[in-house]
Amino acid sequence: MLDDLNYAWFEDPIPTTDLDGLVELNRALDLPLHVGEFLTSISGFAEYIRRGALDVARLIADNVGGISGSMRVGALADAFNLECTPHNWGNPTDLAVHFHLELAMTNAYWFEMPHPATAVDRPYQAQFRIDKDGYVLAPTEPGLGYPIDRNALDKLMKRIDR
Repeated sequence: MLDDLNYAWFEDPIPTTDLDGLVELNRALDLPLHVGEFLTSISGFAEYIRRGALDVARLIADNVGGISGSMRVGALADAFNLECTPHNWGNPTDLAVHFHLELAMTNAYWFEMPHPATAVDRPYQAQFRIDKDGYVLAPTEPGLGYPIDRNALDKLMKRIDR
């Protein structure tokens, strides 16, 4: 039915802890299975890949050791000819980290945008938007590429004296 409805993938359809269930489900589906947001180690991804529990390694950088750990998961997936798709949600810094991972990984093809895009906007940081051609443009500034407006951030901060 999902194929008939033109779904592109099925993301975390059952609890990640049900490894045997994911293996069985993945065998039964033609649609790519994205799994991994709740895995917290690179070796965990290795076992899911080895068992055939996923078609696409989906990670959250915070859960696998940040940028370096995420790149290792991406390289592991790539060694098995699998895509790696970082999860994108949260504040603009979180989006920036995952966007940079996607730009750096040879096996990442999607940038997940919050909907509506304004849902994660912060007055002190750049906003992520899709351009008229359907792309999110790569940053050009140093670091993560999205500088923090310290004046706007200071206006939001409260001083607590103890």
